[in-house]
Amino acid sequence: MIRPEKSHYSPEQATSSRRRASVIGMVVVYAILVFIAWLTASDALSAICVVLLVSGVLASALRRKSRGAWVAWLVIVGGVVVLTFSGHGRTALDLVPLAVNLGLAFLFGISLSKGHTPLIARAIIAIEGAERLALPRVEGYARLLTLAWTLVFATQAVLFVLLMSWWLPRLAIDSSARYWAMTWLHVGGYLLPAAFMIVEYVFRRWYLRHIPHVPLRQFLQQLVRNWPQLLRDSELRVPRTP
Repeated sequence: MIRPEKSHYSPEQATSSRRRASVIGMVVVYAILVFIAWLTASDALSAICVVLLVSGVLASALRRKSRGAWVAWLVIVGGVVVLTFSGHGRTALDLVPLAVNLGLAFLFGISLSKGHTPLIARAIIAIEGAERLALPRVEGYARLLTLAWTLVFATQAVLFVLLMSWWLPRLAIDSSARYWAMTWLHVGGYLLPAAFMIVEYVFRRWYLRHIPHVPLRQFLQQLVRNWPQLLRDSELRVPRTP
């Protein structure tokens, strides 16, 4: 009698795997809906996309019945409803890239303030352990890279504000210039950080060539697996070399 092979995954790993698959599925569905809303210029579908995004981002806090999360959700969804009924549901969707960049700029920036752990240092701790920060030049590089990400997102947020408040109103609705401006807003705004991440990874391999590095694919997999730990802020407690 052949016995079924036992799974090599623990219940925690299986749950984590299902959670990651669920997140990836939701991201894919959201991207498809945004693309359809963009093509059809549908106010209602644009509003639905924004509500889905906000609900997904705040899901864990909403499940914990966080009062702040529920207030934020009600305010944002209320604003989307008002915009939609006034015929500007598409505007709510156009504001998403700006909100994402402002939120990330704040998240990275606040982690550089006194009493906080730089966000990149948290990523290193979550992925490779606190001992990694004790290696020469690693902790300083983590702080500088956190600052660099802050500047990337803050600069892009400023450019988005100028784009939406000054340039787009001056472009004809059916012009090719407006089409490319909107493409950059909704697509290029995410590709630029991705390109920065790849360039930074190459530079890091050279700058910190005295220490071993995991392959980029493995690094990204570990980052996705451990990303909740990035939200746990605490003072650095890393072993120091004598």
